[in-house]
Amino acid sequence: KNQSFKPGREALMKLAKPIFPPPQDAEERKAVKPVICYPPETLDQPDLSTLEILRGGAVKVAEATAAPRDAACIEVPAGAFVRVVSVDGPQVGDLNMWSKHDLTERFYSGKTRAP
Repeated sequence: KNQSFKPGREALMKLAKPIFPPPQDAEERKAVKPVICYPPETLDQPDLSTLEILRGGAVKVAEATAAPRDAACIEVPAGAFVRVVSVDGPQVGDLNMWSKHDLTERFYSGKTRAP
């Protein structure tokens, strides 16, 4: 039995003391300034009052739950709202979206990086 696991549910997710040493260039990697892929100042400002009205009439039509270290998919029609909720405490995840009819039209948050 590996004694380096944290007790409780966290044991399934993270070691209290990692088994593997950090890479030799770990400090150098940590020092790299993050790249902002989508600078906020380049985006059009949304019409929040209209969005609030639309959201008020929204009805949930689908739901998916992704297990740890797994994925889930749903089909979302154009113009619909998507809500992503963490159901079991703080979590990290990537959000990837593609157009059903044109796979070159896509959004992905995989370029995000935590310090």
